Amino acid sequence: MFKVLVTENIHEAGVALFSAAPDVKLEQKVGLSRAELLEAVADVDALVTRSGTPLDGEILDHARSLRVVGRAGVGVDNIDLAEASRRGVVVINAPTGNTLAATEQTLALMLALVRRLPQAHASLTAGQWRRKDFMGRQLHGKKLLVVGLGRIGSQVSIRARAFGMDVSAYDPYIAPARAEKLGVALLDDLQGALSLADVVTIHVPLTDETRGMIGLRELKSMKAGAYFINCARGGLVDEEALAALLREGRLAGAAFDAFSVEPPTADHPLLAPDLRDRVVLTPHIGANTQEAQSAVAEIAATNVLAALRGEPYEHAVNLPFMESLLTGRKRRYLSLARKLGILAANLLSGAPRQVTVTLRGSLFSDEDERVRFELPYRYSPYTVSFLKGFFEVHQGPEVNYMSAPLLAEDRGLSVDEAKGEATTYNNLIEVRVSDGDGDVSMSATVTEEGKQRVVGLNGYWIDLVPEGRLFLFSNHDRPGVIGKVGTMLGEARVNIANFALGRRNGSGLALGALQIDHDVPVDVLERFRADPDVLWAETVVFAEGI
Repeated sequence: MFKVLVTENIHEAGVALFSAAPDVKLEQKVGLSRAELLEAVADVDALVTRSGTPLDGEILDHARSLRVVGRAGVGVDNIDLAEASRRGVVVINAPTGNTLAATEQTLALMLALVRRLPQAHASLTAGQWRRKDFMGRQLHGKKLLVVGLGRIGSQVSIRARAFGMDVSAYDPYIAPARAEKLGVALLDDLQGALSLADVVTIHVPLTDETRGMIGLRELKSMKAGAYFINCARGGLVDEEALAALLREGRLAGAAFDAFSVEPPTADHPLLAPDLRDRVVLTPHIGANTQEAQSAVAEIAATNVLAALRGEPYEHAVNLPFMESLLTGRKRRYLSLARKLGILAANLLSGAPRQVTVTLRGSLFSDEDERVRFELPYRYSPYTVSFLKGFFEVHQGPEVNYMSAPLLAEDRGLSVDEAKGEATTYNNLIEVRVSDGDGDVSMSATVTEEGKQRVVGLNGYWIDLVPEGRLFLFSNHDRPGVIGKVGTMLGEARVNIANFALGRRNGSGLALGALQIDHDVPVDVLERFRADPDVLWAETVVFAEGI
């Protein structure tokens, strides 16, 4: 019997699945204090939560039998994923269950905003009948910009077109073919796209890359009299700058369901009394529909049961089931493939269109067929791991082995696999990624001592250790260039831990890779890029996998 503890109110559809399972003993204990939670988790096999139950190192230490955590929702901010992974605890969420709810909330806010419905309601219930005060705008014929064309952004686009809106999108990681299929014009300049839109809605995850992506500069780029909607995540938008532009009358209105601090404090800029006729605010209820809560509860419960029973499951956000079936050496290649994905994402200029992964050597030819059979998709673990690393750079650490192939499919990314004979190295992973205008090629191996090495990059032979921080650059192969690099980094107090150089006979060009102990200051990086001897330069950070 598996003991499953539910610590928060989830929809009865999920509870029913656990109750009906003959191999499950279900316990529902809602509103536990921390001391009570520490005691309750001592002998459970699975824990099902929402966002209100903290699962940190101390809780996980007490949960000695815990194998699976199910999150009836999307976010896992309340769960220490790294600690769960170290203990072999699989964390599962339900990322697809609330797509339609969030989509409809966006459209609801859009309509409420342009027709001033909350203000009209408040006026009427106050005993007034002031129709002329609530002149609105219609959506038909207006230009909508969707920032982020993922699951929710795509669904918003489809419905906005049904309203007769002219829909465009900004998403540098979506293939043009995907946007074309949706009937959406894909724009490659965010500020330019903002300047054309009557209504802007944002649908991107909150990552280091997207945090604050709509700042004062972007907001000032918006068309005069435009509206802004955020049903995604707090922290994406400079709320104080937005309030100032609303107050000045440069923007007509804003609707928010997510805030940088939740709940927002009384002095939050969008709660200012003088802005109440221009804002529509809701308390992060985008996923709060009966259908969405039912769906996320069912998704979480179904996958928790599958994980407990050793069956294939989806939406693991840390360690997937297939990793446990790989030998130690194959896991080193799995980790190496992820690092190649991180490297490719940092070096590729545009949206990826084509990925080709070639596996060479006996390690891959004798791959355990159980691994391939149990995967819920057709790619090898190494291709999936590459995709995971690639999408982590732009989508955040919640990208997992299960979701990475779906992200590739959503973005129209063509993924091919091949196997070949080993040559110089006993086993080798080769990857080529193209964005239509250029490509990035890499090859990597694991030495007999278990050390990971990138041995080829864009046609250059190199011996690169994919760890920590890297400073990569291509330059004209002339005397003095390497000296300039060392001098500039030394003046910025950036220590060089290791150095690798690749040369290509007859090309007159070279490729440098430096392992460094500290980040390169932005001004130093820009100064280096401006040097006439330098073709390009990038920094790459290999975050530890979870």
